[in-house]
Amino acid sequence: MKTYKFKINKDKYTAKIVKYMGDSVVVEVNNGTYHVEIEHEKMKAPKLVRSQKSSGSAVPVAASKPVVTGAGSVIAPIPGQIHSLLVSEGDNVNSGDPVLILEAMKMESEINATATGTIKKIVVSKGENVQEGQLLLEIGE
Repeated sequence: MKTYKFKINKDKYTAKIVKYMGDSVVVEVNNGTYHVEIEHEKMKAPKLVRSQKSSGSAVPVAASKPVVTGAGSVIAPIPGQIHSLLVSEGDNVNSGDPVLILEAMKMESEINATATGTIKKIVVSKGENVQEGQLLLEIGE
């Protein structure tokens, strides 16, 4: 998983995301483990950002803002392209059921339902590029 280094008030921290669990993650910070709930802000539909090849220096890319989500929101855990939708609006799903396939770096990943209920809204379509943290669909009762 991802590892981040932080410096807060001159104190150094190493944070490693150990496990994604819908709208929360398990994070290890300086050898301590924490359960962290993620709150997302609404955002406009992201545009695909491609870096330019350069002579050894990285091109900075602005981070996208995550979206506001609830317990039944399914968000993209990584940036990628929607390979296929496995459900339609109105379908009933159980927590953990696969709802779509996300392709990233030529690998396909099943994205699962975060709650049991009915697919209320699908906000992405096949072939669409998505960013990490972007809302994909909503599940309601």
